[in-house]
Amino acid sequence: MPAHAHALPLDAVTEQAIDWLVRLDSGHSNDGDQQAFAQWLAMAPAHSAAWMDLQQRLNQRISPALSQLQADGHASPSVRALSTAAAHRPGRRALLGSAAVALLTAAGGGIWFNRRMPLMAWSTDLHTGTAERRRFALEDGSDLLLNARSSADLYFSSTQRLVRLRAGALIAQVAADALRPFVVQTAQGTVRALGTRFMVQQEQGRTLVSVLEHSVRLAPGDEGAGIALEQGSSAWMQSDRVEAVFATRVDTSAWSAGVLEVHDQPLADVLDALRPYTPAVLRVSAAAARARVFGVYPLDRPMQVLQDLVDTLPLRVRRWSDLVVYVDVRDA
Repeated sequence: MPAHAHALPLDAVTEQAIDWLVRLDSGHSNDGDQQAFAQWLAMAPAHSAAWMDLQQRLNQRISPALSQLQADGHASPSVRALSTAAAHRPGRRALLGSAAVALLTAAGGGIWFNRRMPLMAWSTDLHTGTAERRRFALEDGSDLLLNARSSADLYFSSTQRLVRLRAGALIAQVAADALRPFVVQTAQGTVRALGTRFMVQQEQGRTLVSVLEHSVRLAPGDEGAGIALEQGSSAWMQSDRVEAVFATRVDTSAWSAGVLEVHDQPLADVLDALRPYTPAVLRVSAAAARARVFGVYPLDRPMQVLQDLVDTLPLRVRRWSDLVVYVDVRDA
């Protein structure tokens, strides 16, 4: 499964708990999976704490349905596993005696809160939450449009205008100022405005830059001179190189209008674009991730987009309330 940029990652133990949820309810789990899950659960208090936190959050939303399933004898493997976890959960005194578990439990709430408002955002100058696009007017007359789940810091002085993009994407509309260059910095390098309008998108290990008007200069890593990028062009910048994005039929900045344009792209890329627009954790199987997608979709309705994809491609979607969504290929 690819790593994804627009959302801060969940912690490793919560990721494992979600993996077990998906695996146990996949319809293909067996006794070996149940035994492996029991071993994982018993391996560390952090595992059972993460599993209970996940299940309790699901229970808060669907407990009446789960109760009926259990009464009818149709509970899913993950529901049965919840009962197993509850039976082996340490007592309140033991939990209170473990500072590590207490800290994890406290962090657990933050993990899920982070799905709606990135925790990193609270320490940045500009930020947006899940499904929020926002325009910011800057003191120099420029403005920045931030995509959902994006954050940036400003470093303006008498000699510079520096925007440090921490996460997500932005479109800069730059006001002229001959004495103060306008620069956007990411983890991979800098983008210096030579004109008026461009997009910068921070992803894991690389930065996407698209020039909407005039031109910019890309300087990967500590490189001084950099490489010019002209209007209508896009490029990937890594810390040691710049790679041109060859002719494409899609508008990489279409998110500014709340639209996702896709032309023969893998489903994994589509889910990457949808993640900033839903608090749910989106997972996809390796087989489904390779499915090729075409179309124009509304970013503000990510669950409808998934349904549209299910209607047109051999895919199926499994949902656990509004917390976890898993996309897989449809059984033949």
